[in-house]
Formats: sequence, structure tokens, C-alpha cells
Amino acid sequence: MSDMPELDGAFVVDPTKFDNITIVGSGAYSRTTIDRSVGCQNLVQRVITMRQGGEIALHNDDAEEVLFVVSGRGDATIENRGHALLVDTGMLITPGQTCDVVNSGRDELVLVSIVSPQPGQAPVFQADAFLRSDHKITVHEAEEKSIPAGGDRHFKLMIDPRYGCRNLTQFMGIIEKSQAPFHTHTYEEVIYVLSGEGIVHVGNESRDIKAGTCVYLSPGTPHCLENPGIEPLRLLGVFSPAGDPGSHEDQQG
Repeated sequence: MSDMPELDGAFVVDPTKFDNITIVGSGAYSRTTIDRSVGCQNLVQRVITMRQGGEIALHNDDAEEVLFVVSGRGDATIENRGHALLVDTGMLITPGQTCDVVNSGRDELVLVSIVSPQPGQAPVFQADAFLRSDHKITVHEAEEKSIPAGGDRHFKLMIDPRYGCRNLTQFMGIIEKSQAPFHTHTYEEVIYVLSGEGIVHVGNESRDIKAGTCVYLSPGTPHCLENPGIEPLRLLGVFSPAGDPGSHEDQQG
């Protein structure tokens, strides 16, 4: 796995440099971006790319998997129920289910997949969650309200315990031109940059980030994100155990 230099308690990777391409279906391949090899204990992040007409079947015996549509259009089927995969849509696949995905659009379908717990591992903590009676397991970001996170930053909850997810929380973060204060989280977090450019600061070091960059943050790692530009910095975040993405402890300077 090619990467940017490791940070203390964090890892920043450029998926365009990865050499670990795995064929996962007809006209589909994936790249594992974050897993135990970079220190992550509870999550596996992959970027799945599907060519026009491509098909894959996703299945995990004991783990939850959440998807997020970065670009393109697809259709997913679980137990004879169809689900539209539009840009900025999150989706839950529960343990034991098989999800058949087809790229039904004209362009490549790009998905970010997060699995928790990692294969062969037990979850460290599971939130109380139950599948909805209406069987809704997808959410588009337009359906969720914007929640302030201080300054010119806000987030939208996506797949989380409200949709039956017990091991993790998926959210979208939006950062306008600003720099957040240094803070820590009690959970592990993985980030995929959807659009914009910015800087991740970890301790005394910094790394530039842009669309497609992936970031791993271990629990207790002091960090902050900065957007020095005009275009909003849009992030997909997933963390485990599940909880509130706005919860953090600010570091005193």
C-alpha cells in the first residue's frame, strides 16, 4: 500500500497511488484504503469502483457494512427489495445479508465501503439499535438536517443506530473557510474527502488533503481540520463505536 508519511496516531493515504487492487465482481474492483495495516482496529475502509453495467455481491457473515455513493448511479437489491444508489446516499448492509449492486448509470459508480468489526474480530461495543419497521436502510444527505459543529462547520448524520446500525456511525461533514480547534475523540475515525481541499493537522505535523484522500485517526489523537480556501471542504466520516460525531474534547493551547 502506497501512502503519505505516517503521523503520530494517524495515517493519511492517497488512493490514487494504491497498488492493492482486488477484483470484486464483473466490471468492478476495490482498493483497501484503511485497515489493520495502518493501525485501525475496528474498521476497514475500501473504495469500490464499478464500470458501466458492472455487478458485485457484498456479504459479511458477522459484520455490518455501510456504503456511500461518491459518484455515478446504481441499484442495490437485498432480499428482493430494491434500493436506489444516488450520489450522497448512505446504505446499511446488516450481517448475513447479501447485497447485489449493479451500475445502472452511464458513468463509473464509485462507492466508499466501511466494514465493522474487522474480519475475525468481535465488536468492542454495540449500540442499541433495531431495524426500522418500514425497512428503510438508505438515506440521502438531503433528507437529514444540518447540525452545527462550531464555527463554520456542520455535519449531517447518515447511517447510524436510527437505521439499525450497531457498530458505527456514518456522517457527512462540511467545513467552510476556517480551522477547527485541536481536539480528540474517544472513538476511531476514518475520513474520505468528497470534495474541496484542506489540511489535516495532527500534533505538530500537517498534511494536505483533497478529493479522494483518506484519513485514519486513532482514539485520543489531537487533531484538527482546516479549510483555507473558498470552496467548502466536504467529508465522509465513519467512526466506531457508534455515537455523536460532534462529541469531542478540545485541547487547551
